[in-house]
Amino acid sequence: MNTKTNYAVLTAEAARIKSEISLLDYFFKLESIGTLRYDGKKGKEYFFGFDHQKTGSISIKDKDNVWYDHALGEGGDIIKAVQKFENKSFVEAIRRLSNNTDIVADGYQAFFKKNGETEYNIEIKKVLDKVQHPALIGYLQSRGLDLKDVAGAAKEVHWTNGEDNYFGIGFPNSSNGYAVRSKVYKGNLNGGGISTFTIGNNPQSIKLFEGSMDFASYRHLYPDESYNAILLNGTGNLTKVLCEKINAKSIEKSIPVHLYFDNGRDGVGGKHATQKAIELVKGAIDKSSFYADKGLNDINDFLVNQQTADFKIKR
Repeated sequence: MNTKTNYAVLTAEAARIKSEISLLDYFFKLESIGTLRYDGKKGKEYFFGFDHQKTGSISIKDKDNVWYDHALGEGGDIIKAVQKFENKSFVEAIRRLSNNTDIVADGYQAFFKKNGETEYNIEIKKVLDKVQHPALIGYLQSRGLDLKDVAGAAKEVHWTNGEDNYFGIGFPNSSNGYAVRSKVYKGNLNGGGISTFTIGNNPQSIKLFEGSMDFASYRHLYPDESYNAILLNGTGNLTKVLCEKINAKSIEKSIPVHLYFDNGRDGVGGKHATQKAIELVKGAIDKSSFYADKGLNDINDFLVNQQTADFKIKR
């Protein structure tokens, strides 16, 4: 068999694997052997993570049979998953998936049967322009925040998941959905994406934050500043296309770009995103030193610590 034929056979087998073998089953197989931890379903995505992470960063879209690690900004199909999690080459991954039927082992179905979980569709029932619920106000206060810190940006979102009712603080995103936070929930409703807000009347900079609590914390610390805020809602959303748009706006408005990403205590997501943004956005400046130099993970950590100790803010 010549090289062309070999390549054709390999390509055909790869296409078959990607269309016939469930990626979700494979990830539940990884969960069953202790490689990953299952963190539950949010909307149409299933989340997995490593034991050292507070919240799983790997999302699975079962319908599309693809995965994405929001912390590292990488993902792909089931072949890419085997390459990453089993340290195999492309050819070795195809051989592994072709010859081993135990790789799926009804993992998905068995897991839900074992844990008594049922899948439901999330439906948004009500959206209020202002956060009002006492439990959500209490959640903000537990993070060192006030209602004014989310005013004009956050909504109060109520939704159902099957027969269960939920509510949270929702920040509108680029998918016409919401990045939602509450004491018991962190995730996206109706799709993920970035959130953008203009704070003040005369923006003097573009500021990038990993998420909503960092953004709200910055508003609390610097209530009089004016800027364009971009909330990534996951470092995986820091794409080359987004960086090009930020770069163009920075040049057009002659304003700097400031980065406030995580210090990487739970992984390398924040540091990786900072490095990527500096490479792709001309003149982007890492402004994390005022919390990172103190060994703190993010702006909210700094805010909470500042409220209980005498921390001098460096800008």
